[in-house]
Order: sequence, then C-alpha cells, then structure tokens
Amino acid sequence: MDYRYETPDEARKFHKQRRAFIVINNKLEFLPKGSPMSHYEYCLSKNISKQVFNSLIRGYYLDGNLVFYKDSFVYDKELILESLNYLTQIAKTIEVEEFNVYFGIKINNGFHFDLYYGKYKNGEIIKE
Repeated sequence: MDYRYETPDEARKFHKQRRAFIVINNKLEFLPKGSPMSHYEYCLSKNISKQVFNSLIRGYYLDGNLVFYKDSFVYDKELILESLNYLTQIAKTIEVEEFNVYFGIKINNGFHFDLYYGKYKNGEIIKE
C-alpha cells in the first residue's frame, strides 16, 4: 500500500485526532480540524496533481509532537530549512507554545518519527 495516496479506514481515527497542515505556494494551510481526510485527499480537492503533491511540505501536530515530511514521508536539508520558517505560525494556529520538532516518518517501522530536531519553546528552537 502506498500510504501517500491510499488511506486505510483504520487511519481515519488517527487523522481526526491530529492537526494536519500542508504548505502550498509558500502558504501554510491547515486541514479542517477533526477531519478524517488525508493530506492527499485535501490536495485532490484543490486539484493538485500527484507530482506536485509529492514535492509539498506537509505534516501534523499531535500530543506535543510536530512532524514535517514530503513525498513518501521523507525529508532533506532543504525541507528542514524551509519548514523551520513555519514554526511560529503553526504554534499560534494550534495555540501551543512548546512542542517537539521531528522530520520524516519511518513507515516500515511502525510509523515512528525519524529525525528529532529539538524542542520549540516560546518562539525558539532548543537543541537537546
């Protein structure tokens, strides 16, 4: 199963709990709060192609953790540098002043986060 494009029914409960977002044309957009929709389904509703979707930064916040990724849940140096520009805006939108920042998800390893970057606290990144 390619989790980028196919959403199993059991994932819908998880989707409802997270605060998902995507960066489209350098603009941060949040999926509707409590939505069972995947990032890809959201992009389909905006007529965004698979090719463009795979290049977009996306992620979510849940339980004190924020994760960014693109394509098949991966990250690179460029994604890290660009994503950091959205931390303050995300914090304001989700109304949380402190959270852990991660990059990438290991889909073949229980969907665990890949790279721990540090803690965002009151507008700053604290490397631990």
